[in-house]
Amino acid sequence: MRLGLEQLAWNDRVITQARKLGWTAYGQVGANKRPADPALILTRGPRILVVWLRTGRRRSDRQPPVERFPDAEVYVWYPDDWARVLGALTADVHA
Repeated sequence: MRLGLEQLAWNDRVITQARKLGWTAYGQVGANKRPADPALILTRGPRILVVWLRTGRRRSDRQPPVERFPDAEVYVWYPDDWARVLGALTADVHA
């Protein structure tokens, strides 16, 4: 799946901010990307965030299979969720 410029910019914005805050970011290789798989897995200490990054219109009928990751914090973020993104990345959650 090829990402467009908007999707690439959104991915880069989240990854850059996460790394500034001490997260290690694991993304998919573009040629192997599948829509049902998360865009990013972020780790910092005991926390694991599984993140789907979306652009465009929110659609309740096209939600990712978040139940595949029962022990992780799971998020679906859109560009207008930036405050939530920052909240999740800066939260001090103890496992």
